[in-house]
Amino acid sequence: MLLIISITGCIGIPSGYEGLAPGEWRGVLKLGDDPGMTGESTTKYLGYTELPFNFTVTNTPDSMYLTFTNGEEKIIVNDITVGLDRATAKDTVIIEFKGYDTYFRGILEENIMEGNWHINYKNNYTIPFIAFHGQDHRFITHNPKSKDFSGRWDVTFDYDKPEDAYKAVGIFEQNENELVGTFQTETGDYRFLEGNAIGDKMKLSVFDGSHAFYFEAKQLKDGELTGVFRSGKHYTSNWIAKRNENVALANPYDLTTSNTDRINWDEMQFKNTQGQQTNIVDTNAETVKLVNIMGTWCPNCSDEVNYFKDLINKYPELDIASVCYERYKSDEKNLNSINRYKQAKEISWPMYLGGYASKSESSEDFPFLSKILSYPTLIVLDKSNNIRKIHTGFNGPATKEYQTYIVEMDALINQLINE
Repeated sequence: MLLIISITGCIGIPSGYEGLAPGEWRGVLKLGDDPGMTGESTTKYLGYTELPFNFTVTNTPDSMYLTFTNGEEKIIVNDITVGLDRATAKDTVIIEFKGYDTYFRGILEENIMEGNWHINYKNNYTIPFIAFHGQDHRFITHNPKSKDFSGRWDVTFDYDKPEDAYKAVGIFEQNENELVGTFQTETGDYRFLEGNAIGDKMKLSVFDGSHAFYFEAKQLKDGELTGVFRSGKHYTSNWIAKRNENVALANPYDLTTSNTDRINWDEMQFKNTQGQQTNIVDTNAETVKLVNIMGTWCPNCSDEVNYFKDLINKYPELDIASVCYERYKSDEKNLNSINRYKQAKEISWPMYLGGYASKSESSEDFPFLSKILSYPTLIVLDKSNNIRKIHTGFNGPATKEYQTYIVEMDALINQLINE
């Protein structure tokens, strides 16, 4: 299955300029100075950890767009501006992920693009990158003899910090030196990871416009793994794993519970996309309702939104309300993010601003829940506005559980509609 996310917009290409060279490109995010990691090379220290990503440029007289690839995932981006920067007198490229409020800005010289990835909702947060035309590999171009990393793994992240440790399931598929897979946690998955097995090491990465994840592990003599996980340029987690085909996580329907049977939904009011305080649930409507607690910056939430679009096409009588917790401290900026996201994703149901992306703040807004553990969290209401199910997190199309979830949710919605 191919997951295709389209982030729409305009293209600005000055007359007479050809833009980006069509074909394969390989980019590298430079994740800071870390002498404990050696990037792609095992013989020299690069001064940074390489997080590679791949994209293809389609450039015709009528259109130009980029297709970012992570395993089976294809992300199409056509918010691209190419032209002469008067300040630098150099050809400059801007590639915007408007749905996630991030962008690349780079100088283009002889089919090499170099600059920074900017995350608007973080103060002065940029990561240097460089991209080369004509390269299509992830981590390696050769095929060394490598160990087998395929299978299901029992993983513990932050094992060296007992107070922060959390469990996960690693699921990997290996074809010679090519490696794909994901990590599943109780709050969601780490999406489509792609990389290589290199001798006794494995390296995986994903870049989707929001998340920049890098995983590296070494297989020890006893077959167990010891590794490092990096997210962006600051977060680092050590992890260990051992093969276990039977490892499982907690049931996502059991993680968050309701602590009361009496909920006054008329008191649940948030700002809509026009900034007006309004009810998120129409208690007079005898419909099945989904209350979706999410963030527009969250790729797992984006996967769930894609599923909701299919679901509402099948059940048009279904009511959905998305309450968004965003990364800015400003309501105006957060509402702008929600409106951009709603337009980019072509979302037909109402979206609301919950507040700042804080799980404790979200928990205060939904006091009838035991605790908000994850974005997304889904509350399913019957026609009488009673809570029938609460689902924590989201295992998306990068996981085998995704199809199981679709079947379960479809059966539940169908049951509630016909009650």
